[in-house]
Amino acid sequence: MIMKKIFTLALVAMIASVSFGQTFKSAQKNEKAMANAKVAFIASSTTQDRNKVAPKAGPIEFEATSASAQYYASDGDWFIVLSNGTTAFRFDVVTNSSAPLEFGHTYTLDDMDPGYSWYGPNSNNAVDYSAATLTPKQGTEGTDYEANVTLTNGQSYHITYTAGIKEYEIVATSVTAKYYEEDGDWYVVLKDASNAFRFDIITNNPTPLQLGHTYTLADMDAGYSWYGPDPDNAVSYSAAELTPKQGAAGVDYEATVTLTNGNVYHITYTTAPLPEPTETVEVVFTDDETDLVDASASQGLVQFSGYKEDTGFEAFVTFITDQVAGEYTMEDVYPSPYTGLYLDTDDLDGVEVLDITATVTEYDNGAYKAVVDYLGANTVLYKLTFNYGDVPTAINDITTEAGIKAIKTIKNGQVVIVKGEKMYNAAGQAIK
Repeated sequence: MIMKKIFTLALVAMIASVSFGQTFKSAQKNEKAMANAKVAFIASSTTQDRNKVAPKAGPIEFEATSASAQYYASDGDWFIVLSNGTTAFRFDVVTNSSAPLEFGHTYTLDDMDPGYSWYGPNSNNAVDYSAATLTPKQGTEGTDYEANVTLTNGQSYHITYTAGIKEYEIVATSVTAKYYEEDGDWYVVLKDASNAFRFDIITNNPTPLQLGHTYTLADMDAGYSWYGPDPDNAVSYSAAELTPKQGAAGVDYEATVTLTNGNVYHITYTTAPLPEPTETVEVVFTDDETDLVDASASQGLVQFSGYKEDTGFEAFVTFITDQVAGEYTMEDVYPSPYTGLYLDTDDLDGVEVLDITATVTEYDNGAYKAVVDYLGANTVLYKLTFNYGDVPTAINDITTEAGIKAIKTIKNGQVVIVKGEKMYNAAGQAIK
């Protein structure tokens, strides 16, 4: 039996003796990287070698919306990044002095370390310069910049940046919120097509963020709270607020951040209404198909899981609770990867959950029945019943197939129809 869930009965013996962070595993923090890390050296194989384009007749006008300048004493250079939030130009000016770059002076590629002077959204898509100039200027509200670069692929750009506080209204189109037990923080990312805002809120508690409460930069790990498409183009916050709110179809967000360059962003995210189910599938797990991990007293978590040996259908739901029995909604669910559903043994991606409502009833001798409505991202409503222990016979009797929805899937390149615990081919013949 292939078990894809991470939190299983094998962990029960560990729970009493190890900490929360050691007990649970979670995905790596791919997004969480220090905002001010200096970029790595570009490989000798340039983008010109891989993706040649014809030179353009004239330079492309590029208006940067943010600028950062940092001196690296170990290298004796000023690292300037001019970005529009999607891509950026970098200039590594070697001065061997921590004194700011001279206003009105034009620095050329000869003044720069070419290995750290490049264009692109990140180091994996970098293009080197064949020529470059950078001129810092005294602006009315700070340092302005004007630059000209020619890339090794022949394209040229004229870049301008004007210092000053700019305010932007951003309507985020996606949100992710994950709890990282090893750090005790909720990591929230709000994005639209061109912008991404990260908030690393330290709570030391897997319970979802409090609705209606405003979290400030003082509640966050500032090193992991930043703006930009990736760490190569990151701008830190000098102030930040994030407020999760109850929306019509989930958690909405309002946020305001002030970047270290003075720009201010007002961000909103509104959940879309949940889709109506296009299909309903009923699955009942018997006592010998159901597992229960009761860590309600030690970890504040309870997980029901079920597995169909014949088909490989598997589901597991983890609740944040200090008792097993009760009524639960999506707000009480510990998220992926500790809650999930797989259609068969060949399903490696699973069906993400959009919404859950559940009722867990306790019976004599530690028996439980969990009835879970699991709305999947495939718009199928899975009505799951987990029977754990000696649940009364009328509840545990699932021999009747009336009302059980057939599931059509692909196994070994052939269409297979699953109904209850039986499988049929496309012609309706039973498969052993």
